[in-house]
Amino acid sequence: MIFQQLLNEESGCLSYLIGCAQAGRAVVVDPGRDRVHDYIRIARKKGLTITDVVETHTHADHISGNRDLAAVTKAAIHVHRAAGVMFPHETLADGDSLRLGNVELRACHAPGHTPDSLCLLVTDHARAAEPWFVLTGDTLFVGSVGRPDLGGASAAEDLWETLRRVLLPLSDGVEVYPAHGAGSSCGRAMSAKAASTIGFERRFNPAFHFDSKARFVDFIMEGMPPKPAAFETIVAKNRGLLPLTAAKPRPMSAREAWEAAQAGAVILDLRDPGTHGETHPAGALNVWIDGPQFPERVAGFVSPGTRVIVLAQAPSDVDRAVQALSRVGVDDVIGYLQWGMIDWRDAALPVETVPQISAWDLHTLLESGEAVVVDVREPFEWLEGHVQGAMHLPMFEAVARAAELPADRPKAVVCAGGLRSSTTISALKRRVPGPWFNVTGGMGAWLKAGYGVTRA
Repeated sequence: MIFQQLLNEESGCLSYLIGCAQAGRAVVVDPGRDRVHDYIRIARKKGLTITDVVETHTHADHISGNRDLAAVTKAAIHVHRAAGVMFPHETLADGDSLRLGNVELRACHAPGHTPDSLCLLVTDHARAAEPWFVLTGDTLFVGSVGRPDLGGASAAEDLWETLRRVLLPLSDGVEVYPAHGAGSSCGRAMSAKAASTIGFERRFNPAFHFDSKARFVDFIMEGMPPKPAAFETIVAKNRGLLPLTAAKPRPMSAREAWEAAQAGAVILDLRDPGTHGETHPAGALNVWIDGPQFPERVAGFVSPGTRVIVLAQAPSDVDRAVQALSRVGVDDVIGYLQWGMIDWRDAALPVETVPQISAWDLHTLLESGEAVVVDVREPFEWLEGHVQGAMHLPMFEAVARAAELPADRPKAVVCAGGLRSSTTISALKRRVPGPWFNVTGGMGAWLKAGYGVTRA
């Protein structure tokens, strides 16, 4: 057997290439749209032909690369019939097997995270007759389980049944390989490890420690992380209900970009918060390209179909941004500022700034009673400790709840480290008057400076 795990560190997505050297065939499981050439290169290097593609479920956090990969390799795409996809495919039902020489992938229907979820028991018959490992999709993670995306408590009940029917009966030595790891929004409290064993998860994964279905459901539903950004759009594209397109941005002058922005386009500032804060085009959205979950954060603030113009620190960032945004279905990147802020200033176009303040500055503002603190972290982070008197406005809820913010007071925004806060400020300042302040280093700097928090 030939086995290779591929990790996308930015999104936490995991995909797999599994092949039989004797048969010269390979299957790719949960392919990413931006890794298609990697799968082909690896297969060619190993002397394999990719003949099959399997999806463990309909993904909601990224666009699958199944059709792109099938278009190049002529591989068959396999999904569960509950996926409801509208493109050529073959279905896998519970108990069906896909055989590649000595390698067998047996499908186990695993509803819970989604109705069409599958776990794949993988056996190398040249080694043993029992499964060597299981690809769990988003059913079981290292240290966690998948969130019930569509069905709420009813789906959580299905997940309870799946864990006991499919995974608990497996022997302790069976290895576990999930479709996501740390950094993904498809679950909570996931380990940074990319693999585990059934025995380790049986002992240490809290999801296996509930004898009562009702208590398990309460555990799963409590503190549910927000749905991935652009959830509906991504699912629709992965089902073939919306077309897949490829962005082809062109160089634009500052004047062209400004006119497009006045007509509804978004200028996406890829630079770090400090550089963005010094000066940026009025109304620009700031998401640092080197920050975690870059494409997911962009998708959370850019409505489907909105045209995007990129402001980059370096030319290579444009290509990186287009590739990353394609994973989440943000394909309407129409251009990039060819000469950046130099051209923008020369054209005397409107600019804005966002002061960056330290934890000490924030403490001083609070002592004077001048400012309100806006905490844009997720609920579980807020519960672990926050600034006394702060408002809690999770990042992806902030725009919808903008009316809750005081228009007549300065607003200092905090997150864990100063990235999400900059993004949220850039989205809110068009709707709510300032002044706005971004707290550099966020709650990490606040705690390091020795300032207290409350858990009330």
